[in-house]
Amino acid sequence: MTTTDLQNQRPGPLRSAPEITINTHHASKLWVGRSAVRNEQGKITRAGIISMPNCLSLLSQIQRAATNDDPYADDYLLRFETKVLGYRQEMQQLVDKVNYLYSEQIPAAFHMENSVSVEPARYALTFNSQLGYQLIFLFLKFDELACAVMAASHIALMTRSEASDWIEAGAKLIRQCFGLVENYRHSGITRRDAIENNARYKAAIKRMKYELSPEILSGEKRANFAPVIKNASSSEAEPEQDEFVESGSE
Repeated sequence: MTTTDLQNQRPGPLRSAPEITINTHHASKLWVGRSAVRNEQGKITRAGIISMPNCLSLLSQIQRAATNDDPYADDYLLRFETKVLGYRQEMQQLVDKVNYLYSEQIPAAFHMENSVSVEPARYALTFNSQLGYQLIFLFLKFDELACAVMAASHIALMTRSEASDWIEAGAKLIRQCFGLVENYRHSGITRRDAIENNARYKAAIKRMKYELSPEILSGEKRANFAPVIKNASSSEAEPEQDEFVESGSE
């Protein structure tokens, strides 16, 4: 290798292989989702729930679309960010309330370690979305809530019915995030189409069933964790910062 070759060497993207550990069946059921149940007439009697991996894959698709200057994808990311960050605060409040229950009702002489599974489940994370990590953090906090609630039920700090209500309150926050992502539809446009007000943009409005605000269309209003927008002039330019990719990400 010549001196010039050595000088022109550049490092590739950073790579990681993150994974998570969960302890409860309640979290595991949310991870795998469930299929819809239909009766003999084919009518859905119990709605299906998207799995966490499928939700994260959709978030990766939305992020790629936003990177390619799709304003509708940016709108979805902004709405999802608002939801997931708010739900993280709500989930923490649930955990804090259960911990307060422990501190108020358990005598000082009673000692018990935090409850964990003897065989926890481990899942590799293979997606490419910053907001996907916010969803993962929300999910792990739910697992923490479920551990604390099940332990509280076991030592008679709450009834089984009360424990079920607590867990449902946390699971509902996860499912609402799933629902927002699951309803995503790819618009197939860029902001250039909106500026030109062309047929592709008009067809997208009809397909998406709503118009975007001027702040979204201009790019003035974006999610805090939105990706950098690529365009024709920047696609061939050298990256200004290190890229980070997950092992096995789409």
